[in-house]
Amino acid sequence: MKSIFVTLSLLVSAALARPTGTQSGPDVNEVYFENVVYGGSGCPVSPPSASVIMADDKQSFTVIFDQFTARIGQGTSLSDRRKNCQLNIKVHIPGGWQFSIASTNYRGFFLADKGVTGHQQSIYYFQGDDHTTITQGTIQGPAQKNYNILDQIALESTSWSPCGEDRPMNINTAIFLTSTNPNANGELTTDSIDGKVVQKYQFQWQQCNSP
Repeated sequence: MKSIFVTLSLLVSAALARPTGTQSGPDVNEVYFENVVYGGSGCPVSPPSASVIMADDKQSFTVIFDQFTARIGQGTSLSDRRKNCQLNIKVHIPGGWQFSIASTNYRGFFLADKGVTGHQQSIYYFQGDDHTTITQGTIQGPAQKNYNILDQIALESTSWSPCGEDRPMNINTAIFLTSTNPNANGELTTDSIDGKVVQKYQFQWQQCNSP
């Protein structure tokens, strides 16, 4: 049987992501992904349900899933209705700069009866930092279509990386379904019509304060 996989790509766009002021950001060649680790009900580690492919220049990576789908309706359990995948991403940044997420773009497929609502939520935070940034979107049934959710993160709610450190960033993305109709069925997946979904994370930069 041929397996169907879903693709998740993250792209660094330092030159286009500008902070407040006139400074555009550090040299894009000095910013790169060092490592990506995954885990969660939508991407269990054992047995492996996803693979990470790092670009040669480490400016982007791809995570390929085969289980990141939530379902609701006849024959499903509470655990079927919500799935999550957490990415632990180590990003190298040059001294004197810090970064945050400015916007996210999600694509996928939604199939649901009337009364079913699909939810997608992402939580961003740096390891060891109490501050979190949460983005979320919803889509209503009845529907049978691809979806595209663009989340813009307000500057005042942005979680910044620590100055002078390469600290891992965590992105916990959850997809889940709710329903006002007990007889309704629904499915929310990150698989688009061509089997590929792209989540683009655009960084914004600011210079660290001098000690």
